[in-house]
Amino acid sequence: MRWIVFCLTLCLFVPTTFANEDASEPNVKKSKNNICHDKSSRSYKRTKNYTPYETIKECLASGGRLPLK
Repeated sequence: MRWIVFCLTLCLFVPTTFANEDASEPNVKKSKNNICHDKSSRSYKRTKNYTPYETIKECLASGGRLPLK
């Protein structure tokens, strides 16, 4: 019986945990070097000091540039 309760609890809370992780990350990060990284950029996850933006266009308009590669 405990096993069933555990499995049901796990099924209820695991999907919301993953959904919240995605929501906390911005769509675009502008690094301190003014490089705009979207989620497809190789450096997106490594960029820790950044200004968040909704779109690449907003980031570029603020003085940022695209990565070289």
